[in-house]
Amino acid sequence: LPVEKWWDIFGDSTLADAFLDRMVHTSYRIELKGESLRKKR
Repeated sequence: LPVEKWWDIFGDSTLADAFLDRMVHTSYRIELKGESLRKKR
């Protein structure tokens, strides 16, 4: 799910900010581009 759509999942932007701040505090962000390899099977 693209990062810019994360706030749409939560109804409240404050709740989304709080949750995402805690979730990604020590995380690495990797954005994948291109078509899914699962589709090639």
